Amino acid sequence: MRSLLLLSFCLLLSGASMAQTKKGAAPRTPDAKAVAAAVVRFFDGMRASDSTMARSVLAPNARLFSVGAGKDGTVLPRETPMNAFIKSIGQKHPQVLDERIWDVDVNIDGDLATLWCQYAFYVGDTFSHCGVDAFQLYRSPQGWKIFSITDTRRKEGCDLKAAQAAKGKSTP
Repeated sequence: MRSLLLLSFCLLLSGASMAQTKKGAAPRTPDAKAVAAAVVRFFDGMRASDSTMARSVLAPNARLFSVGAGKDGTVLPRETPMNAFIKSIGQKHPQVLDERIWDVDVNIDGDLATLWCQYAFYVGDTFSHCGVDAFQLYRSPQGWKIFSITDTRRKEGCDLKAAQAAKGKSTP
């Protein structure tokens, strides 16, 4: 009987520790924190209209894609030239471009990392759209660098309460 209780207690503890690492938990390892910090720095650069800050965490050949349906309904990835996007970030905007992220999930294998998160995009305080961001990063001598960003975009089914809670947070 005592062995059964001990086994049950151990299983309960292991289940509780696994639950703490599920999707949405804050990154815990130093590498996972560094990966998340690179993504946050990218968005901080966007909010500050600072293209140099945003570019500092990008690989020289970084690419930007959106996955969604075109006017004919066909779902395809659409690429935005990264240099054009970074140039647009550096322009002063009448209102802050604010991409708020939450439910951050970081996976790392050696020198490759993926950060997947929910997001909502605001122009000033006005909601624009939401979706999922998927970042691919590699470990460079200067730290984690983003080499691919892919997102989805929609206006419905957005968790605006989570987006509001994420406002102003500099770390996921």
